[in-house]
Amino acid sequence: MRSILTASASILIAAGLLVAPGCETAPKEMPYQTMDLAEPVPMSYKAIGGHPALAEPGVQLVSSQAQLDALGVDDLLGRTINFNNDEVILATLGEMPTAGYWINITAVNQEGDVLQVYGQANRPTEDMAVGQMITYPYCAVVVPKTGATQVRDQIESVEGMEPPM
Repeated sequence: MRSILTASASILIAAGLLVAPGCETAPKEMPYQTMDLAEPVPMSYKAIGGHPALAEPGVQLVSSQAQLDALGVDDLLGRTINFNNDEVILATLGEMPTAGYWINITAVNQEGDVLQVYGQANRPTEDMAVGQMITYPYCAVVVPKTGATQVRDQIESVEGMEPPM
């Protein structure tokens, strides 16, 4: 008798759910379904070098000529940037005690208003022959305007690698 009541109650509940007017349930979204998929951002030009005005480490987005001028670097990229169409991503290591340090941006992905900046930052091994001079390594890439407002550093630390060409 108990199993008949349970089965009858289950059928009534199911029938009530099927015919209840105006009731809709939205499927629950899993966290991975709400994340934006990363879009690759093309890099049209890259410059790797060093400049004493870039004494602080970090990654930044330069979206205007005024921001570029404020860096205090006369010739960061060796070319004029049209900031109506392009912007610059600048990755710096800051002041380093010897040669042999370098940084390289290898990819940029956009996730909403965030640019994920990927690359490598190299430090020389203890047994490497390097010049004894203070350096200020940087890598700057030109990308199309993205509308992004933030950059996130996804730079991998490596040791004893040859500089990128």
